[in-house]
Amino acid sequence: MYKIESLNIKEKKVLTKEPNIDSTSTIKDCSFGEYIEIASNNNIQDTVIDDYSYTSEHCQIIHSTIKKFVNIASYVRLNPSQHPMSWASQHHMQYRKEMFGFGIDDESFFDWRKERRVEVGNDVWIGHNVVIMGDVTVGDGAGIGSSSVVTKDIPPFAIVVGNPARIIRYRFDEKTIEALKTIAWWDWDYEKIKNSIDDFKSIELFIEKYKK
Repeated sequence: MYKIESLNIKEKKVLTKEPNIDSTSTIKDCSFGEYIEIASNNNIQDTVIDDYSYTSEHCQIIHSTIKKFVNIASYVRLNPSQHPMSWASQHHMQYRKEMFGFGIDDESFFDWRKERRVEVGNDVWIGHNVVIMGDVTVGDGAGIGSSSVVTKDIPPFAIVVGNPARIIRYRFDEKTIEALKTIAWWDWDYEKIKNSIDDFKSIELFIEKYKK
């Protein structure tokens, strides 16, 4: 019997304002805010990721806008490829013609994909293996359960699960949700968040202290 105390354990992370992107990830035509982290083996294209948001391993994200403090677990896919089900064939030979020597690629089809952006609000939690289809908006504070497939917009602070994803409850009552929307702590500057960090642990005290 061999006991292993630790193996390949990374040191505690300290993020920088500059993008913290693992060297194994592929990035194309993206913009990043401060203190963001992109873990290993991500493929992210044509996407904006705002301050403090992060991805875990093996995520695929394209044509998306991700706001602040978004938590993305591993194997998440945002805006997966769509195939032309109404055409004579579903195969990508019809728009990726150059791969097969069939002619010039059909850019109009790719433009259609780009127009169907995914919009993810602030302080959203996206669980492991979630798929969010194109042309979907996820509201602030929402939570998406593992392996859910999201095909429709999600209201702020809703918790959804399943395939297709459905609302099972809201994180807070309506009064609390409206208070959090008013406070909009995700727009605070770094120093205010730092000085208030312990206040986040009690929703009642947090609202009482910071509601205008």
